[in-house]
Amino acid sequence: VEPDVVFGLIDNGFLAIFALIGADLAGVLGAIIGGLVGNTVTDGFAGIFEGYSAERLRKNRITEKRTALSSAVGKMAGCLFGAGIVLFSAWLIQIF
Repeated sequence: VEPDVVFGLIDNGFLAIFALIGADLAGVLGAIIGGLVGNTVTDGFAGIFEGYSAERLRKNRITEKRTALSSAVGKMAGCLFGAGIVLFSAWLIQIF
């Protein structure tokens, strides 16, 4: 599950950053475009880290028992963590 959480964390963390930048530059349409571009870029980027995590587990002879459900839940959890961290940080920046 760790590789899936890493994927989701990176994927949605950077996606939220792209969406916030797009919203700041061009409003709602900018947020949508920023989200689409960000999602495309971060899927590939996060996939590298997911693969690295999986390879590290295999190298250390840690057996992976990922199923479709555990992989999906891991990615969802990571996505929520990543977006939450970015949005909370953006909120803190606005306060100060």
